[in-house]
Amino acid sequence: MILQILLFSVLAISIGLALCFLGYAAFRILFPIWGFLVGLWLGADLVVSTLGGGFLTTSLGIVLGLVLGLVFAAIAYYVYAFAVVLFGATLGYALGAGFMLLLGFDPGFLTSLVGLVTAILLALAFVYMKFPRVLLMVLTAFAGATAMIAGLLILFGQIPPSQLGLGFVDAYIHTSWFWWLVWLVVGLFGAIVQYQTVEVAESTMIPAEYSYEAVAKEAEKASKEQKSTTKTTQKE
Repeated sequence: MILQILLFSVLAISIGLALCFLGYAAFRILFPIWGFLVGLWLGADLVVSTLGGGFLTTSLGIVLGLVLGLVFAAIAYYVYAFAVVLFGATLGYALGAGFMLLLGFDPGFLTSLVGLVTAILLALAFVYMKFPRVLLMVLTAFAGATAMIAGLLILFGQIPPSQLGLGFVDAYIHTSWFWWLVWLVVGLFGAIVQYQTVEVAESTMIPAEYSYEAVAKEAEKASKEQKSTTKTTQKE
């Protein structure tokens, strides 16, 4: 259990820091890592939920989580749409389920349903809408702030690792004035840093081709080429 706590907390804090301050500029790098974290949490949570606790269960959960994490990371790197859908869905679920928990509802079917619906809506929005730079910077900054706080809460035993990917984290943050203030300050600071380095200074240590905008254009170009190839093949 200690190994699981350390693994999840260190990963969540590290990814949260990077996402908060470099989310837009380092999209191609960070979103596969985000996919790895989601896969890791999912695998561990599935094993623990099915088999219960215990050392062997925890170890098996970490192994399955690592496998799923690597699979998710690989797909997120090579398939732009998957990376976008994955981020939108996880963020949407956290917002939807977290809002229900914040209203006083207990974790259960209704909370999960609202989280699932919000996840689908936000994932579709990420796919079909062209988000402005500033909005994406704000979303990644606050998602990173949430991940960092979640890592700290896990490290100090305030929440179990299985709650890392759920809206429970958002609800916990917003019911504590201290963590809410930390989340707000860190998120705003992260968005400002991203804006200054990308929008104002136009200089960052991350190459421009790794940004969200560059990856989106690359995916759009590939999609057009694929459609063009398909039409040519059909005519022949």
